Amino acid sequence: MRLLGLACGQEDGSAEVLLKAALTAAAREGTAVEMVRLTDLSLVTAATADAGDDAAWFCDRLLDADGVIVSSPTYTRSAPGALKLLIDRAFGPRTDVVFVREALARREDGRTEQKETHGILGLDTAPDPRVLKPRVAGFIAVGGCPSPHWRTLTLPTLHALAFPLHMAVADQMEVPTPGGLGGIATDPAAVLRAERLGGAVARQLGFPHDEVRFLGEPGTCPMCHLDLIVLRGGRAECGTCGAAGRFVVEDGDVRVDFSPAGTASSVHTLTELEEHYRELLSAASLEPDPQEIDKHAAAFRGSVPVLRPPRP
Repeated sequence: MRLLGLACGQEDGSAEVLLKAALTAAAREGTAVEMVRLTDLSLVTAATADAGDDAAWFCDRLLDADGVIVSSPTYTRSAPGALKLLIDRAFGPRTDVVFVREALARREDGRTEQKETHGILGLDTAPDPRVLKPRVAGFIAVGGCPSPHWRTLTLPTLHALAFPLHMAVADQMEVPTPGGLGGIATDPAAVLRAERLGGAVARQLGFPHDEVRFLGEPGTCPMCHLDLIVLRGGRAECGTCGAAGRFVVEDGDVRVDFSPAGTASSVHTLTELEEHYRELLSAASLEPDPQEIDKHAAAFRGSVPVLRPPRP
């Protein structure tokens, strides 16, 4: 079994220290481990500008692995922008289990995609069967501020890596750092917690998604085990994975009641991934004719001056 680590902070920084602690613990379980630094990757913002971009290389490393542990610092309440860029560049339909499953089935049956949906679904390359391999994930969020509300969006951002590949999250942790480059190494409790996370991931590599046990703190949401809850109309919804519930007030305390039917809307479920697939197919079939788009968009071309930074 192979476990990939992704370090999203400074080299030898606290996020990397905890990642190495987790990977070392996983190695003690007999797992082959390796690590990628986000800062070593060259990433571009344009989805079509692949020259010199390392997103495909990273995706290939991830598809070779049986699991991943991502460790990230917290910048302005969330993960670094480069991580979100990597998610946008490396993930999507090409690494979505339902899109790939259906593309492989069409190929085996001799069917092809409808031409008008081909580009939207992002399956302009051959579907990779490695996408369908079960994978296990663990997430580590390191914040510089002791106040937890300054770290609210880091773990939810990391979960975006798990959705398309239908990875089962075995554990996650969030911890403040005492400061200084690699300062978390002086916190034995945090290091021990990271080691526990690494073991939880390593021992469940290769398990089918529904057999992986989440071994971290339970959290509010029963699906992603995080506490980010949004109010959508008259109901509650997990802001990370979309599981639906309702607010309940008892003796002045507020909690969220998640019914089994509501958890089916979580993006961590195959049910929701399949619904998303059908939704995009439907949207693709309703796409306007390109000539019609061009006719209406022409009025906006050149309508506002565009500023560009100087280039040598």
